[in-house]
Amino acid sequence: MIRIGDFLNDRYKIVAELGHGGMSEVYEARDIIFKRPVAIKMIRFDTANKIENLIRFQNEARFAAAFSHPNIVKIYDYGEHENMPYIVQEFIKSDTLRDILDYKKSFRPNEACSIMLQICDALIEVHSREIVHRDIKPQNIFYGNDGTVKLGDFGISVLIDSPLNVNENKKVMGTVQYLSPELVYGKKPSFQSDIYALGITFYEIVTSKVPFDDDDPSKVASMQVKDEVPSPLKIIPSLPVELEKIIMKCLEKDLEKRYKSVEEIKRDINLFLKKDSKNKKKGTFFGKIFGVNK
Repeated sequence: MIRIGDFLNDRYKIVAELGHGGMSEVYEARDIIFKRPVAIKMIRFDTANKIENLIRFQNEARFAAAFSHPNIVKIYDYGEHENMPYIVQEFIKSDTLRDILDYKKSFRPNEACSIMLQICDALIEVHSREIVHRDIKPQNIFYGNDGTVKLGDFGISVLIDSPLNVNENKKVMGTVQYLSPELVYGKKPSFQSDIYALGITFYEIVTSKVPFDDDDPSKVASMQVKDEVPSPLKIIPSLPVELEKIIMKCLEKDLEKRYKSVEEIKRDINLFLKKDSKNKKKGTFFGKIFGVNK
């Protein structure tokens, strides 16, 4: 058990408890060697008795440590304290998108595009290493005061076609509101299942709602498979049609119609922003001539 003031590896002094999740507890600590704040994620005692949880925890450290990207939470170290594994990662003084959505409700289209482009950059890096994140959602995305976005939590990530995934591929993992139809059916995680979760996240940050929700997870799973995704335009009529098309293409149930890569999504968002910028400049130009704009 970790207590405030404890030292891990004679290096990390525990300062405060930050929170806990389904499998781990997170603490703020001070790295006395590099004199910087860090976050310590330690597997919870009640979950450490299952070997599959230990493997997932180790995989999170292994996968995330491979990245050095401005939009991915950095992993600094891995160790054990009283036979319990822990991960030392970047300490982020920012809220998650979930926190912000809880009080802000939604983002304007251009804000949403900026967020999505950064998540796209993070996922492009993740996918380039043949890793499927498997848990893209606002709770796992940090949003700094300067607008910087960072993707974290690789706890259920898997390596494409790895023999170590045999048992993992048979399990339905992730949050059901962000689960693609093929994963509900028990198919292998893929880049396109990440794209579906990315589309749900895009949908949520512009509307403040997920397409499918219910207190009963099995009903949500059924909706993901059977129900048509309601257009975000029904919730936000002012949403640009081009963005609605991008979101809906991410959420196609038919894999042949869904985006094949995150690069394609990034391209379409940039095309929208370029077109939107031109339209605004054009409006300003004619406004000045005819006295429309103030």
